[in-house]
Amino acid sequence: MQAQRFDYVVLAIGVAAVSTAAVLIREAAAPALVIAAYRLMFASAPLLVIAGVRRARGRRLESAPGQTRRLLLEALAGVFLALHFGFWIASVQQTSIVTSVVLVTAQPLFVALASGPLLGEKPAGTTWLGIGLAVAGAAVMVGEDIGSGRDTLLGDLYAILGAVFASAYFLTGRRLRSTGEGWLSYVTLAYSMSAVVLIGLVVASGDSFGGYSLRTYGFLVLLALVPQLIGHTALNRSLGYLPAVSVTIAVLGEPVGATLLGALLLDEAPTAVELAGALLVLGGVYAGLRGAGRRAARVEAEPG
Repeated sequence: MQAQRFDYVVLAIGVAAVSTAAVLIREAAAPALVIAAYRLMFASAPLLVIAGVRRARGRRLESAPGQTRRLLLEALAGVFLALHFGFWIASVQQTSIVTSVVLVTAQPLFVALASGPLLGEKPAGTTWLGIGLAVAGAAVMVGEDIGSGRDTLLGDLYAILGAVFASAYFLTGRRLRSTGEGWLSYVTLAYSMSAVVLIGLVVASGDSFGGYSLRTYGFLVLLALVPQLIGHTALNRSLGYLPAVSVTIAVLGEPVGATLLGALLLDEAPTAVELAGALLVLGGVYAGLRGAGRRAARVEAEPG
């Protein structure tokens, strides 16, 4: 399926929505695993209701042949998503927003390396150029903050692990979406499996699901609604029309949005150097998406 302008608009909405996550996490006064579990529980609930209503009406969520294998891959994507959130939310709580978000969006590097052998989607030269520019900009943004103390160093490590598992999540989603799996059925099972895994991790850790302020629960609901149901679902829809590396390159815009929100809402004002890095990131995102779009158009135009 060749991407249309509307598909890029949906992708942009997804990136804008996920950019709110770091600020909402900072405002939610709860352990990292509890935040992640509530985020996926609240996001899964309306999707499961929709699935139940459709089943009661004799309609199933859209799916493609090879159902058992697809269900296993969707469940695996949910596990990857749970591990991504578990590590990344811990990172946000232990280092600065800009550092955490920049490091976790190192995803295009892992996805670009793996998408060729795993998906048959070898990135174009201009895509690598875009990744290079964006990563350089991210390095500039994160420069002075990374590893500035023992706690922040652990937070940095958590963010990198979050990037690895996010890459696996996007690669699995692209495999499913590019072979005909409907986005609604995919996100319903993936989010639900992720919620189950995170609930188990919370129980194993000994953390409590109760005893938090109404303010915290409010931010947990917002986490589920905006960055998850709107943001991640838009990204997962995009995986049906754009290569995995294109989606992850676009997600590199998240540090820019998160940094601006951190400045406006949390008084974490970016420095001039961080702003310069943000411009590089945006330039890299534009170059990478433009290159990937041209390559996809050429592939579509080639006779089968």
